[in-house]
Amino acid sequence: MTDTFQELLIQRKPSQMNKILGFTMVGLAVLSVISAIFVSLFFLIGAVLCGVLSYFIYFGRAVVEFEYTYMDKELRVDRIYNQSKRKQVDVFDLNKAEIVAPATSYHLDNFKNRDVTVSDYSTGLEDTDELKTYIMYYEGKRKIVLSLNDKVVQAIRTGIPSKLKLS
Repeated sequence: MTDTFQELLIQRKPSQMNKILGFTMVGLAVLSVISAIFVSLFFLIGAVLCGVLSYFIYFGRAVVEFEYTYMDKELRVDRIYNQSKRKQVDVFDLNKAEIVAPATSYHLDNFKNRDVTVSDYSTGLEDTDELKTYIMYYEGKRKIVLSLNDKVVQAIRTGIPSKLKLS
C-alpha cells in the first residue's frame, strides 16, 4: 500500500451579502451611538448589539479558506476563518465516491437530475490554470463542489482511477 499525501489551501471568494450585512450592522451601531448621545442612553444597548452582530456576521468570517488534505483515498476538508480559526468540515472516503469529474464534464449528465444535498467547498470563482472546479457525487446523497489543482487530481487518480474522469 502506497501512501499518497497532498495538501491544497484555497481562498473562497468573499460573499457580497456577508459584506452588506456586516457594514449595515456597523452603520446601525454608529447611528445608535449618535442617538444615545443626543436622544436617550437606551440606544446604547442597540449600539453594542449591532457592534457584536457585525463582528460575528462579517469581521469574524471576512476571509474564508479551505484546506484539502488528501491521504491514501481519504480527502479531508478544513475551513479556516481569518487565518486563525480552523474547523474540520468533512472527511470523505473516496472509495464511497460515485464519480469525480470537472464541473463541465459530460460524465456528470446522468447525475444532474438527482435530488442531493450540495456542499460547496470551492473558491466560488471561474477556473484558472492552477485550479479547476470538480464535482464529486458521494454515496448517492451528496454533491460536493471542490477546487483542485493538478497535483491533488493526480493523487486522487492513483487512488481511484476508475471513478475520476478528467474530461
